[in-house]
Amino acid sequence: MRSVNHVLTISTVLVSVGVLIVFGALFLSQQKASHYQPEKKLLAPTVPPILMPTPTLAPGQKAIYTFYIQTTDHKTSNEELTLNTSDTGKLLTVDIGTLIIVNFGRVGKFHLSASSPQAIFTNFGRPETIHLPNNALGAFRVHRSGFGTITVIETE
Repeated sequence: MRSVNHVLTISTVLVSVGVLIVFGALFLSQQKASHYQPEKKLLAPTVPPILMPTPTLAPGQKAIYTFYIQTTDHKTSNEELTLNTSDTGKLLTVDIGTLIIVNFGRVGKFHLSASSPQAIFTNFGRPETIHLPNNALGAFRVHRSGFGTITVIETE
């Protein structure tokens, strides 16, 4: 009888240890599954510039507004995008064919320029002439995919 009790005690302990191991393994597998994140597919690498807000100007300093433009390479449209002073420092994604109008809504003296390694902007003149809104500083049309900046510098 004593050996039967001894065997029952040992088998109870072994079953308890086995149950603990099974539940521990289940718990750990749940923890690992909750931390798993599916692999994300990366698009074509684009390195936008470090975007910094325009700092507060000291007396006598002139404002510089920079707009970062990135174009899609899969969509063409005839949409318009109006840039305001509040858009400075933002990365704006537009379609090929988009008309970009720089309109600060006030009269002032500004120098307007555009730059792009891929030459994505066209200036207006013949044969295409547009009518800009009142107080608009200028306009550009995006005619190819790439990245560029539009800079507006206050001159007085």
